[in-house]
Amino acid sequence: MAFCSPGTTATAMGMEFMRRNDGSIVGIDHTGRAVLYDPAARAVRTLPALAAPKLMPVSAAVGDDLYVMETTPLPDGAGCFEALVRLEDNPAESDSDKWEVGDNYLWQPLPPPPPPPSPCVNAYAAGFEGSSRGMICGYAVAGDGDGGTRILVSTTTNGTYSFDTASSAWSKAGDWELPFRGQAEHVPEHGLWFGISDMDHTILGAWNLSSTIQQPQPPVASLQLKGFSVESHSDDRRRELEVYTSQVVHLGGGKLCVAKMFSVNRRERGKINFAMLTGVEVVRCRGGKLRIVKHKSCRYNFGEDYTPDYLL
Repeated sequence: MAFCSPGTTATAMGMEFMRRNDGSIVGIDHTGRAVLYDPAARAVRTLPALAAPKLMPVSAAVGDDLYVMETTPLPDGAGCFEALVRLEDNPAESDSDKWEVGDNYLWQPLPPPPPPPSPCVNAYAAGFEGSSRGMICGYAVAGDGDGGTRILVSTTTNGTYSFDTASSAWSKAGDWELPFRGQAEHVPEHGLWFGISDMDHTILGAWNLSSTIQQPQPPVASLQLKGFSVESHSDDRRRELEVYTSQVVHLGGGKLCVAKMFSVNRRERGKINFAMLTGVEVVRCRGGKLRIVKHKSCRYNFGEDYTPDYLL
């Protein structure tokens, strides 16, 4: 399935893609328009437009819902966080102004991370100030131990916050950052969350985030394995190599895929974009101890015209 860039050639915009728990893919452009791709049915359908466009969003799937948040919220916080939810019944008429209804899906606006942004000062939600300060650096979906679900979000300047998906309320988890970059994936078979270490992007780590919610404190790594650096080919040597995205995807059954998106700057050919995918398996040894087993890596060349951003 290929998606053309929205807009004309002169005004081409990017699209962002996000995976729901049922395997369907949500695509949004920078004007807020949205579509849903169902790989099982091989069909695409339109969705309601977002309440506000998202330029650099992060997403988290919780049950049938998909939560989408701007990596760097606007100063007034308006529209920086919302969720795509499935409609079972039509919303009450009194609430009709809150919903953007389209078939059986809607975008539900949600409050931004605290502290609340002030319209009187150039303040961003959760300590966001400027183009990079306060950006979301790590996040994960975790249970709270009482049957509820929370989204943990770390920023680069103001610690970690917890969003209760049942009450739509934020709370401060701590003045520390989550110890991984990007999203950590839950592996329910082992009760751990796997992600790329914030200290070293060549390390795959695992943490128990349930205990973090119950006892707010920085999570300590339960497992770590080094060796997820990008392999340099002979023609890459003495060339500028930049890893711009690292990602972990849960494949089920204790199996993971570690994705590294990177570019190699070759003077005579320009910048070439690549992706390297590495298979990983988490196994339980004798005595119940867990071990991370690294399998084969495959490298893909996307050339100069295509830039891989994520693996779904």
